[in-house]
Amino acid sequence: MVQAPKQGIAIASMICGIFSMTIGWCCYLGTISAPVAVALGIYQLVQIKNRPDENSGKPFAIVGIVTGALYFVLIAIIILLYGAAVLMGGMK
Repeated sequence: MVQAPKQGIAIASMICGIFSMTIGWCCYLGTISAPVAVALGIYQLVQIKNRPDENSGKPFAIVGIVTGALYFVLIAIIILLYGAAVLMGGMK
């Protein structure tokens, strides 16, 4: 009996990454889901590299890593802009 390659972790990574970029902005829930997306994506890429015949889902894992990292980049930009505005006296 032939089994299809496993890609559940890659799909979970993608879902967590997309969640962090869409709904994750509410109450900073993305700070929980974005690292999970990155970690699961990296884990799945390692599994794909070690056993390519048993694991698949490389595009899903990459989307999860990119969206999780993008969330942190955008949060850092927002924090830097807000900090610059406070230092310049624009927001008291």
